[in-house]
Amino acid sequence: MRTLLCLFATMALASPVWAEPTFLAKQYTRCTACHYSPTGGGLLTPYGRFLSHRELSTTGASDTVPSGADDDPRGEQAFLYGVLGDALGPVNVGLDLRPSHLSIGFPGGHEGLNLLMNLDLTAAIERNGWTAFGTVGREPPNAAVRNGRTLPDSAFISYEHWISYQTDGGFRIRAGRFLPAYGVRFPDHTTYTRTYLDLDRNDQVYGAEISATMGASLVQVMVSPGKAEAILHDPTHRGFSTAGRWQVDLAPRATVVGSGFYRHATDADPQSGAVGGAFGLAPTSRVSLWTEVDANLQTKAGGGVSWAVTHETSVEIYRGIWMKVSPQLLTSGGAPGASSLRRLAFSADLLPRTHWNVNIGYYLDHASGATASTVVTQLHLFL
Repeated sequence: MRTLLCLFATMALASPVWAEPTFLAKQYTRCTACHYSPTGGGLLTPYGRFLSHRELSTTGASDTVPSGADDDPRGEQAFLYGVLGDALGPVNVGLDLRPSHLSIGFPGGHEGLNLLMNLDLTAAIERNGWTAFGTVGREPPNAAVRNGRTLPDSAFISYEHWISYQTDGGFRIRAGRFLPAYGVRFPDHTTYTRTYLDLDRNDQVYGAEISATMGASLVQVMVSPGKAEAILHDPTHRGFSTAGRWQVDLAPRATVVGSGFYRHATDADPQSGAVGGAFGLAPTSRVSLWTEVDANLQTKAGGGVSWAVTHETSVEIYRGIWMKVSPQLLTSGGAPGASSLRRLAFSADLLPRTHWNVNIGYYLDHASGATASTVVTQLHLFL
């Protein structure tokens, strides 16, 4: 039960917004089609904002294309609904708020919590192939000790800040703080193929990343002296890391991804690594299927290789209304006393208006003979 409750507690913590893999159904195989980050998520580009307005929301589209199309600094697709017009010049800004309610039921008890999961300001500027990107936001209250320090009741944190340069030929180099490229970036950071592979909300690294686009292929390689929070606050967890990701688009609605990750041993952690593959297929413009399988090679006393498996089926039952189901599995790896984790998740993503999204998720988790349920309700405002 302690394992389950710790897992559910992480749902009450903020994570940056990531690209939706469901949009493979709309023939978007690359995150950079709509986002500044080469690994997806975060601030939308002007085109991404325009696409959200015109194509994704239930009632946000208009019959007339706005003046200036995707570059228009006015209208509801723009920052603060265009109240600033073009006053910010080449700087693009976004404000991300996500008030939420979390309800956890477990044998013998129940817990409920209202919280503000996200309150982040994000900005980016692009000039002559250069991109500067940064976020600053409220770190949720948390009395737990993380990376050797006790968090205050409230604090501010910059989850990502980096600078990159991209050539006309598709070669890109990036340096700063970011999450390494690996597998499928499911928006739910508690997904078994994310949180158990050190791809959770606080697992960014300080490092350098190169990426190259070669026709239907995208290759990304990262090197880093260690996790950002460990570098800043706890040297005992600091260790050299490297990751690689290779994506091949087989068709406009089909793609395959191979990934690898390695972390050197530290004073507090054993040597670890992961290798995995993912496949995405959208048989129609309203259905997307994603499956990722990863082998977690982390060294554990008396344990072996553990496997993390996540599948997600998403169906758009009406424009801007997506229903999802996601069975997940994490094996114990043979560690003494360890138990496999199983999850069945259901969710509804509603996009009634441009940048006004509602998500309702239900998680049923089973471990060590105990079953617990979690309901998460979120109102996501990206202004």
